[in-house]
Amino acid sequence: MGTTAKLTIDTLLILGFGLQHSGLATLRVKRVVKAKTGMEAIAWRSVESLCNVVYILCAGALWQHTDDVVWHLSGVPMVIMYVLAVAHWLWYWQLHLFEYDCGLAFGSTTLVAQIAKAEGPKLIAWKVGTRRWIRFPVHTAFFGMFLCLPIMTTDLLLLAIVLNVYNVIGSILYDKRLIALAGDAYRPYLDLTGLIWPPVYRMPRGAADLEMASPQHWRKPSMHLPGLIVGIGLGVLYHFLIGAKATTPIEMAKAGGAGLVGAVIAGLVIGTIAKPKADDWGQQQTDLSTTVALSAAIGVVTWATIGWVQTGTAPAFTAFLPLWFTVQYLGHVFAFLANRKKWSVSLIPAESADTAQSTPAAPLTVAASVAEPRSA
Repeated sequence: MGTTAKLTIDTLLILGFGLQHSGLATLRVKRVVKAKTGMEAIAWRSVESLCNVVYILCAGALWQHTDDVVWHLSGVPMVIMYVLAVAHWLWYWQLHLFEYDCGLAFGSTTLVAQIAKAEGPKLIAWKVGTRRWIRFPVHTAFFGMFLCLPIMTTDLLLLAIVLNVYNVIGSILYDKRLIALAGDAYRPYLDLTGLIWPPVYRMPRGAADLEMASPQHWRKPSMHLPGLIVGIGLGVLYHFLIGAKATTPIEMAKAGGAGLVGAVIAGLVIGTIAKPKADDWGQQQTDLSTTVALSAAIGVVTWATIGWVQTGTAPAFTAFLPLWFTVQYLGHVFAFLANRKKWSVSLIPAESADTAQSTPAAPLTVAASVAEPRSA
């Protein structure tokens, strides 16, 4: 197959992802889903992300690699590119773990609440880290993640360009949805921050003076140590189950299967050995989902590092998402089920939840939809 044909197939695969991703995220689809099933928008996020994972696995298996090299750096420029690429990927993980609450953002906390017949979680926005200046920092990280490659082939350059064009368009559309959903509650944060780039000259302090809640999922970092240990073990497990890379259809299928296995193992182990460190059930689930998310991220980073040391190149990023999201999402569910009694002891009775739902929310809580990372 010629280069033109390969790039055409790759373009269609990228555009297909954008169409299904944006289509599932529209307010119209969410209204239809709620009318048909009663599922709230926050719970629908998990369905969106799952569809994204399945699509990326299929796209990774069908991706057409080209041998045409656009640039091949060496020496100091190569080192600089490597540093930038690694820094942006690590920033990507840092954003998910520290600047977002993954359980709330991706919907696993909502699913656990439904299983436990508990009150559903409420998103609360905070201005921690780079989100003090940027509304969608995960989208900012995409530029370095896909453009800062020392060896750039035509298919990878196509991916980087088309993906980031969609990245900008998607950010604008998502911002408009938040305005439609939250209205005046979202505008103070919107006026003080940038969409993807920080408003350095316009608002150098960003949202520093805006009154918003403080994040609670890292108030005691030591409680997440089990996630670090389990994550390292997951990385080694991935190496044995998948190998040093994942590019062929069989290897991508292995990556999907490894994610499911990792979710079961990480969830059962963490749910068994971790202990609730808060009296409030919602806070307990925030802590538990963060510990599981840490294990998911460390597992991917450990696997990629082992593969890089062995082969000189990191595994294809298309395998990262299944391993990351599947473990983070399903791992939280299995962690809860590992010892349901322990994680339900402080559960709010249904009548108390109904009373709480009738209490007016704080003005900026509605704007918390910004807490949702759109990386998946």
